[in-house]
Amino acid sequence: MATHTVELIANEGIFQGLAKQNMLFHQCIGELIDNAIAARKSDKPFKIDVFLNRNNGDTETVNLYICDNCKGMELESLKRALQLGQIAPEGDRLNEHGFGLKNALATLSGGNGYWKMWTRTLSDSNICSVEGPFGPNMTIEDDDSFPEEDFLSIDISTLINVTVKMSFVQTVQGRGAPSHDLSRLREWLIEHLGVLYRGYLEQDKNGEIDGTISIYIGNDAARVPPVQVPLGNKEVKYFNVELSGKVERLEYHYGTLDSVKRDQLIRGQKAKFYYQGNQPTQGIDIRLDKRVIATKQFEHIWKTDDGANQLSRHNTYNDFLGELIIPELKRGVLTTINNKTDFNLDDPDWMKVFEELNKIRPPKDIRQKSEAALRKKWIDMLKATNPEDEISDHVTVWPTGTRIDVYRKIRKKDIIIYEIKVGTGSPIDLYQLKMYWDGLVLNGEHPKEGVLLVEDFHTNLEEMANRMNTLPPPEGSRPYNLKIAKHADKAL
Repeated sequence: MATHTVELIANEGIFQGLAKQNMLFHQCIGELIDNAIAARKSDKPFKIDVFLNRNNGDTETVNLYICDNCKGMELESLKRALQLGQIAPEGDRLNEHGFGLKNALATLSGGNGYWKMWTRTLSDSNICSVEGPFGPNMTIEDDDSFPEEDFLSIDISTLINVTVKMSFVQTVQGRGAPSHDLSRLREWLIEHLGVLYRGYLEQDKNGEIDGTISIYIGNDAARVPPVQVPLGNKEVKYFNVELSGKVERLEYHYGTLDSVKRDQLIRGQKAKFYYQGNQPTQGIDIRLDKRVIATKQFEHIWKTDDGANQLSRHNTYNDFLGELIIPELKRGVLTTINNKTDFNLDDPDWMKVFEELNKIRPPKDIRQKSEAALRKKWIDMLKATNPEDEISDHVTVWPTGTRIDVYRKIRKKDIIIYEIKVGTGSPIDLYQLKMYWDGLVLNGEHPKEGVLLVEDFHTNLEEMANRMNTLPPPEGSRPYNLKIAKHADKAL
Protein backbone atom coordinates (compact mmCIF):
# COMPACT_ATOMS: atom_id res chain seq x y z
CA MET A 1 0.00 0.00 0.00
CA ALA A 2 1.43 3.35 -1.05
CA THR A 3 1.26 6.54 1.05
CA HIS A 4 0.84 10.00 -0.40
CA THR A 5 1.72 13.37 1.05
CA VAL A 6 -0.75 16.20 0.59
CA GLU A 7 0.44 19.79 0.85
CA LEU A 8 -2.30 21.93 2.39
CA ILE A 9 -2.65 25.34 0.81
CA ALA A 10 -4.40 28.33 2.37
CA ASN A 11 -6.41 29.37 -0.69
CA GLU A 12 -9.17 31.94 -1.12
CA GLY A 13 -11.80 29.41 -0.04
CA ILE A 14 -10.33 29.14 3.45
CA PHE A 15 -10.56 32.89 3.98
CA GLN A 16 -14.09 32.97 2.59
CA GLY A 17 -14.91 30.33 5.18
CA LEU A 18 -13.36 32.47 7.93
CA ALA A 19 -15.87 35.17 7.05
CA LYS A 20 -18.78 32.83 7.83
CA GLN A 21 -18.40 32.48 11.59
CA ASN A 22 -21.26 34.82 12.49
CA MET A 23 -18.95 37.50 13.79
CA LEU A 24 -20.60 40.88 14.23
CA PHE A 25 -19.22 44.28 13.28
CA HIS A 26 -18.08 45.26 16.77
CA GLN A 27 -16.44 41.86 17.27
CA CYS A 28 -14.36 42.37 14.12
CA ILE A 29 -13.37 45.84 15.32
CA GLY A 30 -12.42 44.24 18.63
CA GLU A 31 -10.03 41.80 16.97
CA LEU A 32 -8.19 44.68 15.28
CA ILE A 33 -8.12 46.72 18.50
CA ASP A 34 -6.73 43.67 20.34
CA ASN A 35 -3.80 43.61 17.92
CA ALA A 36 -3.09 47.29 18.50
CA ILE A 37 -3.25 47.06 22.30
CA ALA A 38 -1.03 43.96 22.26
CA ALA A 39 1.59 46.11 20.47
CA ARG A 40 1.24 49.10 22.81
CA LYS A 41 4.38 50.95 23.87
CA SER A 42 5.49 50.53 27.47
CA ASP A 43 6.21 54.23 27.95
CA LYS A 44 3.26 55.84 26.20
CA PRO A 45 -0.54 55.41 26.35
CA PHE A 46 -2.00 53.80 23.27
CA LYS A 47 -4.25 55.86 21.02
CA ILE A 48 -6.64 54.01 18.73
CA ASP A 49 -8.90 55.89 16.31
CA VAL A 50 -11.78 54.30 14.40
CA PHE A 51 -13.26 56.28 11.49
CA LEU A 52 -16.72 55.62 10.07
CA ASN A 53 -17.02 57.69 6.90
CA ARG A 54 -19.49 57.81 4.08
CA ASN A 55 -18.03 56.27 0.95
CA ASN A 56 -18.42 59.03 -1.67
CA GLY A 57 -22.08 59.52 -0.82
CA ASP A 58 -22.86 55.80 -1.04
CA THR A 59 -25.43 55.06 1.67
CA GLU A 60 -24.95 51.30 1.37
CA THR A 61 -21.30 51.19 2.41
CA VAL A 62 -19.05 52.69 5.08
CA ASN A 63 -15.39 53.54 4.58
CA LEU A 64 -13.72 52.19 7.72
CA TYR A 65 -10.28 53.28 8.91
CA ILE A 66 -8.58 52.02 12.08
CA CYS A 67 -5.26 53.52 13.10
CA ASP A 68 -3.04 53.39 16.18
CA ASN A 69 0.19 54.83 17.57
CA CYS A 70 1.58 51.53 18.86
CA LYS A 71 4.76 49.68 17.89
CA GLY A 72 3.79 48.75 14.34
CA MET A 73 5.36 45.90 12.39
CA GLU A 74 8.55 45.50 10.44
CA LEU A 75 8.62 43.35 7.32
CA GLU A 76 9.17 39.97 8.95
CA SER A 77 6.51 40.60 11.60
CA LEU A 78 4.02 41.54 8.88
CA LYS A 79 4.80 38.32 7.02
CA ARG A 80 4.05 36.31 10.15
CA ALA A 81 0.85 38.26 10.82
CA LEU A 82 -0.52 37.23 7.42
CA GLN A 83 -0.06 33.53 8.14
CA LEU A 84 -3.10 31.60 9.40
CA GLY A 85 -2.60 30.40 12.95
CA GLN A 86 0.74 32.19 13.34
CA ILE A 87 0.85 33.60 16.87
CA ALA A 88 2.91 36.71 17.62
CA PRO A 89 6.09 35.65 19.46
CA GLU A 90 5.88 38.37 22.14
CA GLY A 91 3.30 36.37 24.11
CA ASP A 92 0.55 38.92 24.82
CA ARG A 93 -2.78 37.23 25.61
CA LEU A 94 -4.53 39.46 23.10
CA ASN A 95 -2.60 37.63 20.37
CA GLU A 96 -3.92 34.24 21.40
CA HIS A 97 -4.79 32.31 18.24
CA GLY A 98 -3.24 33.82 15.11
CA PHE A 99 -6.61 34.15 13.36
CA GLY A 100 -7.87 37.56 14.50
CA LEU A 101 -6.48 39.84 11.78
CA LYS A 102 -7.42 37.46 8.97
CA ASN A 103 -10.82 36.67 10.43
CA ALA A 104 -11.71 40.34 10.93
CA LEU A 105 -10.57 41.59 7.53
CA ALA A 106 -12.12 38.71 5.61
CA THR A 107 -15.42 39.32 7.40
CA LEU A 108 -15.41 43.13 7.23
CA SER A 109 -14.64 43.05 3.51
CA GLY A 110 -17.77 41.01 2.83
CA GLY A 111 -16.26 37.53 2.43
CA ASN A 112 -12.55 37.99 1.67
CA GLY A 113 -12.81 41.17 -0.38
CA TYR A 114 -10.50 44.14 -0.78
CA TRP A 115 -8.71 45.83 2.14
CA LYS A 116 -5.37 47.52 2.70
CA MET A 117 -3.01 47.84 5.65
CA TRP A 118 0.00 50.13 6.17
CA THR A 119 2.47 49.74 9.06
CA ARG A 120 5.86 50.97 10.25
CA THR A 121 7.98 50.62 13.37
CA LEU A 122 9.53 53.40 15.44
CA SER A 123 13.02 52.53 14.19
CA ASP A 124 12.11 52.24 10.52
CA SER A 125 11.05 55.18 8.39
CA ASN A 126 9.89 52.88 5.61
CA ILE A 127 6.20 52.01 5.51
CA CYS A 128 5.19 48.48 4.56
CA SER A 129 1.78 47.80 3.04
CA VAL A 130 -0.27 44.83 1.94
CA GLU A 131 -3.70 44.56 0.44
CA GLY A 132 -6.41 41.94 0.08
CA PRO A 133 -8.11 39.77 -0.78
CA PHE A 134 -6.28 37.01 1.11
CA GLY A 135 -4.85 34.20 -0.97
CA PRO A 136 -2.01 31.69 -1.12
CA ASN A 137 0.34 34.47 -2.23
CA MET A 138 0.36 37.98 -0.75
CA THR A 139 2.51 40.87 -1.96
CA ILE A 140 4.05 43.28 0.55
CA GLU A 141 5.25 46.72 -0.60
CA ASP A 142 8.19 47.79 1.61
CA ASP A 143 8.37 51.48 0.63
CA ASP A 144 4.81 52.80 0.58
CA SER A 145 3.27 55.92 2.15
CA PHE A 146 0.20 56.51 4.27
CA PRO A 147 -2.85 57.87 2.43
CA GLU A 148 -3.15 61.66 2.52
CA GLU A 149 -6.44 62.09 4.32
CA ASP A 150 -7.02 65.28 6.33
CA PHE A 151 -8.75 63.43 9.16
CA LEU A 152 -5.83 61.08 9.85
CA SER A 153 -3.33 61.85 12.61
CA ILE A 154 0.35 62.21 11.82
CA ASP A 155 1.17 59.91 14.77
CA ILE A 156 0.34 56.60 13.09
CA SER A 157 2.16 53.30 13.23
CA THR A 158 -0.51 51.02 11.72
CA LEU A 159 -3.49 51.92 9.53
CA ILE A 160 -6.19 49.63 8.15
CA ASN A 161 -8.77 50.61 5.55
CA VAL A 162 -11.69 48.52 4.34
CA THR A 163 -15.06 49.28 2.79
CA VAL A 164 -17.85 47.65 4.80
CA LYS A 165 -21.43 47.05 3.75
CA MET A 166 -23.90 49.11 5.75
CA SER A 167 -25.91 45.94 6.40
CA PHE A 168 -22.91 44.50 8.25
CA VAL A 169 -22.21 47.68 10.22
CA GLN A 170 -25.83 47.45 11.40
CA THR A 171 -25.06 44.16 13.19
CA VAL A 172 -23.65 46.38 15.95
CA GLN A 173 -27.26 47.07 16.95
CA GLY A 174 -28.98 44.96 19.55
CA ARG A 175 -32.58 45.71 18.67
CA GLY A 176 -34.83 48.02 16.69
CA ALA A 177 -35.06 48.74 12.99
CA PRO A 178 -31.63 48.82 11.27
CA SER A 179 -30.33 52.39 11.32
CA HIS A 180 -28.56 54.15 8.46
CA ASP A 181 -27.56 57.01 10.76
CA LEU A 182 -23.83 56.71 11.48
CA SER A 183 -24.14 58.68 14.71
CA ARG A 184 -26.70 56.17 16.02
CA LEU A 185 -24.56 53.24 14.95
CA ARG A 186 -21.57 54.86 16.64
CA GLU A 187 -23.51 54.94 19.93
CA TRP A 188 -23.93 51.16 19.80
CA LEU A 189 -20.25 50.67 18.90
CA ILE A 190 -19.11 52.89 21.78
CA GLU A 191 -21.16 50.82 24.23
CA HIS A 192 -19.68 47.53 22.99
CA LEU A 193 -16.08 48.76 23.06
CA GLY A 194 -16.57 50.46 26.42
CA VAL A 195 -17.59 47.12 27.91
CA LEU A 196 -14.91 45.03 26.18
CA TYR A 197 -11.99 47.35 27.04
CA ARG A 198 -13.07 48.93 30.34
CA GLY A 199 -10.00 47.50 32.07
CA TYR A 200 -7.71 49.40 29.70
CA LEU A 201 -9.75 52.62 29.60
CA GLU A 202 -10.37 53.04 33.33
CA GLN A 203 -7.97 54.83 35.65
CA ASP A 204 -5.66 52.72 37.78
CA LYS A 205 -4.76 53.41 41.42
CA ASN A 206 -2.36 56.14 40.29
CA GLY A 207 -4.94 57.84 38.10
CA GLU A 208 -3.27 56.58 34.92
CA ILE A 209 -4.94 54.90 31.93
CA ASP A 210 -3.46 52.48 29.42
CA GLY A 211 -4.84 54.41 26.48
CA THR A 212 -7.81 55.82 24.61
CA ILE A 213 -10.17 54.65 21.89
CA SER A 214 -12.09 57.22 19.86
CA ILE A 215 -14.76 56.77 17.19
CA TYR A 216 -14.86 59.42 14.47
CA ILE A 217 -17.39 60.36 11.84
CA GLY A 218 -15.30 62.63 9.65
CA ASN A 219 -13.73 65.07 12.12
CA ASP A 220 -16.41 64.53 14.78
CA ALA A 221 -14.83 62.51 17.60
CA ALA A 222 -16.48 60.56 20.42
CA ARG A 223 -14.21 58.99 23.02
CA VAL A 224 -15.08 55.53 24.31
CA PRO A 225 -15.58 55.56 28.09
CA PRO A 226 -14.90 52.59 30.38
CA VAL A 227 -18.36 51.02 30.80
CA GLN A 228 -18.62 49.47 34.25
CA VAL A 229 -21.19 46.92 35.41
CA PRO A 230 -23.93 49.08 37.04
CA LEU A 231 -24.03 47.29 40.37
CA GLY A 232 -25.98 48.30 43.45
CA ASN A 233 -25.49 46.76 46.89
CA LYS A 234 -22.30 45.14 45.56
CA GLU A 235 -20.77 42.17 47.28
CA VAL A 236 -17.22 40.96 46.63
CA LYS A 237 -16.00 37.40 47.02
CA TYR A 238 -12.49 36.01 46.52
CA PHE A 239 -11.58 32.41 45.82
CA ASN A 240 -8.50 30.48 44.79
CA VAL A 241 -8.33 28.12 41.81
CA GLU A 242 -5.45 26.01 40.58
CA LEU A 243 -4.93 26.76 36.90
CA SER A 244 -2.27 24.90 34.93
CA GLY A 245 -0.29 24.11 38.06
CA LYS A 246 -0.45 27.56 39.67
CA VAL A 247 -2.92 28.81 42.29
CA GLU A 248 -4.63 32.02 41.17
CA ARG A 249 -6.85 34.35 43.20
CA LEU A 250 -10.06 35.36 41.41
CA GLU A 251 -12.29 38.28 42.31
CA TYR A 252 -16.06 38.08 41.94
CA HIS A 253 -18.34 41.12 42.20
CA TYR A 254 -22.11 40.68 42.16
CA GLY A 255 -25.21 42.51 43.20
CA THR A 256 -28.35 44.23 42.03
CA LEU A 257 -28.85 46.11 38.77
CA ASP A 258 -28.66 49.84 39.56
CA SER A 259 -31.03 51.23 36.94
CA VAL A 260 -30.07 54.85 37.67
CA LYS A 261 -26.40 54.09 36.94
CA ARG A 262 -27.44 52.05 33.88
CA ASP A 263 -29.46 54.97 32.50
CA GLN A 264 -26.40 57.27 32.63
CA LEU A 265 -23.76 54.66 31.81
CA ILE A 266 -22.73 55.61 28.25
CA ARG A 267 -21.49 59.20 28.20
CA GLY A 268 -24.48 60.20 30.32
CA GLN A 269 -26.94 58.18 28.22
CA LYS A 270 -28.72 54.90 28.86
CA ALA A 271 -27.07 51.61 27.97
CA LYS A 272 -29.02 50.01 25.14
CA PHE A 273 -27.41 46.59 24.71
CA TYR A 274 -26.10 45.45 28.09
CA TYR A 275 -27.61 45.37 31.60
CA GLN A 276 -31.23 45.76 30.50
CA GLY A 277 -32.84 43.97 33.44
CA ASN A 278 -34.25 41.15 31.30
CA GLN A 279 -33.52 37.48 30.68
CA PRO A 280 -31.10 37.93 27.76
CA THR A 281 -28.85 40.35 29.70
CA GLN A 282 -28.98 38.85 33.20
CA GLY A 283 -25.83 37.18 34.48
CA ILE A 284 -22.18 38.15 34.77
CA ASP A 285 -19.29 39.43 32.67
CA ILE A 286 -16.01 37.53 32.63
CA ARG A 287 -12.88 39.61 32.43
CA LEU A 288 -9.41 38.19 31.80
CA ASP A 289 -6.99 40.78 33.17
CA LYS A 290 -8.23 43.97 31.47
CA ARG A 291 -10.18 42.47 28.54
CA VAL A 292 -13.82 41.40 28.93
CA ILE A 293 -14.10 38.15 26.98
CA ALA A 294 -17.70 37.16 27.74
CA THR A 295 -20.83 38.98 28.87
CA LYS A 296 -24.28 37.94 30.13
CA GLN A 297 -23.02 34.54 31.32
CA PHE A 298 -25.51 32.44 33.27
CA GLU A 299 -26.44 28.93 32.21
CA HIS A 300 -22.84 27.89 31.41
CA ILE A 301 -21.89 28.57 35.03
CA TRP A 302 -24.65 27.64 37.44
CA LYS A 303 -26.39 24.32 37.85
CA THR A 304 -29.67 23.36 39.46
CA ASP A 305 -29.60 22.49 43.17
CA ASP A 306 -29.30 18.78 42.43
CA GLY A 307 -26.44 19.42 39.99
CA ALA A 308 -28.14 17.43 37.23
CA ASN A 309 -28.82 20.29 34.80
CA GLN A 310 -27.68 23.77 33.96
CA LEU A 311 -29.68 26.50 35.67
CA SER A 312 -32.11 28.18 33.27
CA ARG A 313 -32.62 31.90 32.89
CA HIS A 314 -35.77 33.19 34.57
CA ASN A 315 -37.39 36.55 35.25
CA THR A 316 -36.55 36.16 38.95
CA TYR A 317 -32.89 36.72 38.01
CA ASN A 318 -33.47 39.86 35.91
CA ASP A 319 -31.87 42.19 38.47
CA PHE A 320 -28.84 39.94 39.01
CA LEU A 321 -25.53 41.20 37.62
CA GLY A 322 -21.88 40.55 38.31
CA GLU A 323 -18.32 40.49 37.04
CA LEU A 324 -15.65 37.82 37.46
CA ILE A 325 -12.17 39.37 37.32
CA ILE A 326 -9.40 36.92 36.53
CA PRO A 327 -5.80 38.13 36.98
CA GLU A 328 -3.28 38.33 34.17
CA LEU A 329 -2.42 34.81 33.03
CA LYS A 330 0.12 33.52 30.57
CA ARG A 331 -1.09 32.76 27.08
CA GLY A 332 -2.64 29.30 26.80
CA VAL A 333 -4.26 29.33 30.27
CA LEU A 334 -8.07 29.72 30.25
CA THR A 335 -8.30 29.79 26.49
CA THR A 336 -11.00 31.38 24.36
CA ILE A 337 -12.45 30.30 21.04
CA ASN A 338 -10.59 31.42 17.91
CA ASN A 339 -12.48 34.68 17.42
CA LYS A 340 -12.41 35.52 21.18
CA THR A 341 -16.19 35.95 21.33
CA ASP A 342 -16.52 33.34 24.10
CA PHE A 343 -14.47 31.07 26.35
CA ASN A 344 -13.34 27.63 25.24
CA LEU A 345 -15.57 25.07 26.97
CA ASP A 346 -13.11 22.30 26.04
CA ASP A 347 -10.58 23.88 28.41
CA PRO A 348 -10.85 21.94 31.73
CA ASP A 349 -9.56 24.96 33.69
CA TRP A 350 -12.79 26.81 32.91
CA MET A 351 -14.71 23.98 34.56
CA LYS A 352 -12.67 24.52 37.74
CA VAL A 353 -13.57 28.19 37.72
CA PHE A 354 -17.26 27.48 37.15
CA GLU A 355 -17.32 24.88 39.91
CA GLU A 356 -16.17 27.53 42.36
CA LEU A 357 -18.65 30.09 41.05
CA ASN A 358 -21.43 27.54 41.32
CA LYS A 359 -20.92 27.59 45.09
CA ILE A 360 -22.00 31.26 45.12
CA ARG A 361 -25.58 30.91 43.92
CA PRO A 362 -27.24 33.74 41.95
CA PRO A 363 -30.00 35.11 44.22
CA LYS A 364 -33.58 35.09 42.97
CA ASP A 365 -35.43 38.40 43.27
CA ILE A 366 -32.19 39.96 44.41
CA ARG A 367 -33.58 43.49 44.55
CA GLN A 368 -36.46 42.60 46.85
CA LYS A 369 -34.26 40.42 49.04
CA SER A 370 -31.52 43.04 49.25
CA GLU A 371 -33.96 45.79 50.19
CA ALA A 372 -35.69 43.52 52.70
CA ALA A 373 -32.31 42.75 54.28
CA LEU A 374 -31.47 46.44 54.46
CA ARG A 375 -34.84 47.21 56.10
CA LYS A 376 -34.32 44.49 58.70
CA LYS A 377 -30.80 45.66 59.44
CA TRP A 378 -31.94 49.28 59.83
CA ILE A 379 -34.83 48.28 62.12
CA ASP A 380 -32.49 46.16 64.25
CA MET A 381 -30.04 49.06 64.53
CA LEU A 382 -32.78 51.52 65.50
CA LYS A 383 -34.23 49.17 68.10
CA ALA A 384 -30.82 48.49 69.59
CA THR A 385 -30.02 52.17 70.05
CA ASN A 386 -33.55 53.48 70.69
CA PRO A 387 -35.41 50.77 72.61
CA GLU A 388 -38.10 53.18 73.80
CA ASP A 389 -39.16 54.12 70.22
CA GLU A 390 -41.95 52.47 68.26
CA ILE A 391 -40.30 51.01 65.16
CA SER A 392 -42.13 48.96 62.53
CA ASP A 393 -42.21 47.90 58.91
CA HIS A 394 -45.92 47.01 59.04
CA VAL A 395 -47.53 50.48 59.02
CA THR A 396 -49.69 50.96 55.93
CA VAL A 397 -51.29 53.99 54.26
CA TRP A 398 -53.87 54.66 51.58
CA PRO A 399 -56.74 52.25 50.74
CA THR A 400 -54.27 50.12 48.78
CA GLY A 401 -52.51 49.19 52.00
CA THR A 402 -49.16 50.57 50.83
CA ARG A 403 -46.56 49.63 53.42
CA ILE A 404 -44.04 52.18 54.68
CA ASP A 405 -40.53 50.74 54.59
CA VAL A 406 -39.71 51.81 58.15
CA TYR A 407 -41.96 53.78 60.52
CA ARG A 408 -40.44 55.25 63.66
CA LYS A 409 -42.27 57.12 66.43
CA ILE A 410 -39.90 58.75 68.90
CA ARG A 411 -41.16 58.71 72.50
CA LYS A 412 -44.75 58.44 71.27
CA LYS A 413 -44.47 61.84 69.62
CA ASP A 414 -42.32 62.65 66.60
CA ILE A 415 -42.66 60.41 63.53
CA ILE A 416 -39.81 59.70 61.08
CA ILE A 417 -40.45 57.61 57.98
CA TYR A 418 -37.85 55.89 55.82
CA GLU A 419 -37.78 54.69 52.22
CA ILE A 420 -34.85 52.28 51.69
CA LYS A 421 -33.56 51.47 48.21
CA VAL A 422 -30.72 49.47 46.72
CA GLY A 423 -28.41 51.42 44.41
CA THR A 424 -28.60 55.04 43.35
CA GLY A 425 -31.58 57.13 44.37
CA SER A 426 -34.10 58.21 41.73
CA PRO A 427 -36.95 60.76 41.58
CA ILE A 428 -39.59 58.04 41.93
CA ASP A 429 -38.06 57.10 45.30
CA LEU A 430 -38.64 60.62 46.59
CA TYR A 431 -42.23 60.55 45.37
CA GLN A 432 -42.69 57.23 47.16
CA LEU A 433 -41.56 58.90 50.37
CA LYS A 434 -43.93 61.83 49.77
CA MET A 435 -46.76 59.36 49.21
CA TYR A 436 -46.07 57.82 52.63
CA TRP A 437 -46.12 61.29 54.17
CA ASP A 438 -49.43 62.27 52.55
CA GLY A 439 -51.00 58.93 53.48
CA LEU A 440 -50.06 59.34 57.14
CA VAL A 441 -51.61 62.82 57.20
CA LEU A 442 -54.85 61.37 55.84
CA ASN A 443 -54.69 58.85 58.70
CA GLY A 444 -54.40 61.70 61.20
CA GLU A 445 -50.67 61.35 61.83
CA HIS A 446 -48.16 64.12 61.16
CA PRO A 447 -44.60 63.05 60.31
CA LYS A 448 -41.72 65.31 61.27
CA GLU A 449 -39.17 63.95 58.82
CA GLY A 450 -38.94 61.65 55.79
CA VAL A 451 -35.60 60.06 54.89
CA LEU A 452 -34.66 58.35 51.65
CA LEU A 453 -31.81 55.89 52.33
CA VAL A 454 -29.86 54.97 49.18
CA GLU A 455 -26.43 53.71 48.26
CA ASP A 456 -25.63 56.89 46.36
CA PHE A 457 -27.37 59.93 44.91
CA HIS A 458 -26.68 62.83 42.59
CA THR A 459 -26.83 66.47 43.62
CA ASN A 460 -29.83 67.10 41.36
CA LEU A 461 -31.84 64.60 43.43
CA GLU A 462 -30.94 66.54 46.58
CA GLU A 463 -32.06 69.72 44.83
CA MET A 464 -35.33 68.01 43.94
CA ALA A 465 -35.89 67.11 47.61
CA ASN A 466 -35.25 70.72 48.61
CA ARG A 467 -37.81 71.95 46.07
CA MET A 468 -40.36 69.35 47.17
CA ASN A 469 -39.97 70.68 50.71
CA THR A 470 -41.30 74.05 49.49
CA LEU A 471 -44.53 72.53 48.10
CA PRO A 472 -47.77 73.20 50.00
CA PRO A 473 -48.27 70.26 52.41
CA PRO A 474 -51.67 68.56 52.95
CA GLU A 475 -54.07 70.51 55.14
CA GLY A 476 -53.10 70.22 58.79
CA SER A 477 -49.67 68.79 58.00
CA ARG A 478 -46.29 70.08 59.01
CA PRO A 479 -44.19 71.41 56.12
CA TYR A 480 -42.54 68.67 54.09
CA ASN A 481 -39.11 67.73 55.45
CA LEU A 482 -37.70 65.20 53.01
CA LYS A 483 -34.02 64.29 53.23
CA ILE A 484 -31.61 61.92 51.49
CA ALA A 485 -28.90 59.90 53.22
CA LYS A 486 -26.45 57.26 52.06
CA HIS A 487 -26.32 53.75 53.43
CA ALA A 488 -22.72 54.37 54.48
CA ASP A 489 -23.80 57.39 56.53
CA LYS A 490 -25.98 55.08 58.62
CA ALA A 491 -23.48 52.19 58.72
CA LEU A 492 -25.77 50.07 56.53
